[in-house]
Amino acid sequence: MEEVIHVDEKILIPNDVPHISKNEFNKHYNKPIRGHVIIENSDGIIETPNLVLLQGREFLTQQLAQISGITDLTNYKLRYFGVGEGGADTASQPNKIGPFDNDTDLAGPRKIADIDTSDTSYQYINNGYLKNILSDGGKIEIVEEDHIIIINNQEVEVKAFTTIKYTMFIRSDELYKDNTQNGPMGFNEAALYAVKYDGDIPAQSTTAEDSSYDPNHRCFARFTTMTKWLEQKDSLKITWYILL
Repeated sequence: MEEVIHVDEKILIPNDVPHISKNEFNKHYNKPIRGHVIIENSDGIIETPNLVLLQGREFLTQQLAQISGITDLTNYKLRYFGVGEGGADTASQPNKIGPFDNDTDLAGPRKIADIDTSDTSYQYINNGYLKNILSDGGKIEIVEEDHIIIINNQEVEVKAFTTIKYTMFIRSDELYKDNTQNGPMGFNEAALYAVKYDGDIPAQSTTAEDSSYDPNHRCFARFTTMTKWLEQKDSLKITWYILL
């Protein structure tokens, strides 16, 4: 992974906007649960907000209460992610598409790798479209966030461990980016997934022995961005913050 020292934002963000609109701010930031994402490859860095979806908030509600709803999500864990190419259009002046509160999945998911049913670490599941966040050096951490609160009309800065940081990687040999059928991958969306677990491994979805590689799952949060073309040599690092 090449370290980026300086980035020309005009290369990375074709649609330059002077400031975020009130509607966009409310959609991404004015929420009790919010976050942002930093995407890095050899060409540079993009930072974009994410959206915790309604069905992601349903997951959090059951996790906090430890009470199941119509669909029992209490045994789900947020441990996987996926990427795709359905987050922007192909117009002459392209635009992002979404994310929207009622999204239930990626719009154009791309397969990351083939599943190895002898792999007891379950690096890839669901036909290879989801990858374990902890693969290839990925991490899940709880980190500090600065909070500004008002006490007696004075601003006070308080630090608290209220942020979850997910670090995940797509290797250069993943996504089948350079085959004759699909060519380079037009990356413009990603999502975090909560997966049903049985103890420390994904839960079987049927009675079949290998159905742990195809567990029930739920899209938790999604972001979209302008298209970045990933060639065969390109890897990808995604740093995803969920702020509570």
